[in-house]
Amino acid sequence: AERLLRLKPRGAIEPIPWQPAGDEVLAVSPDTPLAEAEFVAVDIETTGNRPFLVLEIGAERFNLVGSLGLFDTLVHTRAPINPYAKRRHLIEREMLEGAPQFSDARRAFLHFARGAVLVEHSHDAFDTWILGRGLPRPLEHPVVDTTALGRLVLELPPGQTPGLARLVEALEIHIEPVHAALGDAQATAAVFRELVRRGVEGLGWLTVADLIGALPPRPQIDRSSMEAGGGLSQKATSAAPAAGARAQKGRRLSDGPAATPGATSPAPSERRGRSRRRRRSRSSAKPGDSPGGSPAA
Repeated sequence: AERLLRLKPRGAIEPIPWQPAGDEVLAVSPDTPLAEAEFVAVDIETTGNRPFLVLEIGAERFNLVGSLGLFDTLVHTRAPINPYAKRRHLIEREMLEGAPQFSDARRAFLHFARGAVLVEHSHDAFDTWILGRGLPRPLEHPVVDTTALGRLVLELPPGQTPGLARLVEALEIHIEPVHAALGDAQATAAVFRELVRRGVEGLGWLTVADLIGALPPRPQIDRSSMEAGGGLSQKATSAAPAAGARAQKGRRLSDGPAATPGATSPAPSERRGRSRRRRRSRSSAKPGDSPGGSPAA
C-alpha cells in the first residue's frame, strides 16, 4: 500500500492525512474560454538562504467566479532559516516538526494544481522556478504573472513591477496582511480575478490564449547565484546567508464552502476588511538582497 502522506497547514498542531482526489480534471488548453478555465494562485516561503529551500507552500484553486479550494502546508527541512527571512514569514523551527519533506509537499501541490493555469505574483518567476526545480520535466502548466498582468491592464509605465500591495490598493481589494504563503496566494487570486475581469471588458479577452498572448514573455533569469551553497536538497544543513524570503501577505479567510478534493483547507466565502497598513512591494525584496536594503513590512 502507498505510504500515507500527511500535510501540516500553518497553525496546525498535528499534521493531517492527505489523499489524492480521484476525480478527473479537464486540463485547460489555449482554446479554453476564460469563463470555464480553472486557475491556481501559488506562493511559497523559503529559508532565505541560498539555495532557497521551501518552508511553506500556499495555493488557491479558483475560477473567475470565486474560490474552489485551498492548499496549505509547511515543509520540513533541517537547513537554517535566515533570521531576516524569519522576521518576515514568522516560521519557527518547531513549526516544521511533522511537516512533509519538499518532495511530498510538491507532489501533493502538483496534484492540487493539475490541469490549471498557474498564477504567481513574481516578475522573475521565482515561485514557479523553485517548485519546478529538480523535476525530470519542466512544469507543463501555463503561467501568468500578476505583475505583468497588472502593468498591462492598469497601463503602468513599461518596466515597472508593481508589488502585490500596490495592486491590492489600486484594485480596491479588501484584504488584511499576514505573513503566510496561503494569504499571499489568496491575495494574488483576488488580484488576478479583478484584472482579468477588466481585461475581458476592456480588451475583449475570451480564451486562455487571449490572456497569455497579451502578456510579454517571461524573463530568462540566471539562477546560478541562487543555487550556491551545496546543492538543491531540502536536507541541506548549511547555506550561504542571503536574506530574501519575500513577504507581502494576505489575511487567511475562513467559513467558506467545501474545498476542492485534495485541498487542505476550505474555500473562502468573502474578503475581510482592508489592511490598515500597506504591504511592501514584492519586487522590493529579491532573493539575495541584504537585510538593510529591504526592511520588513
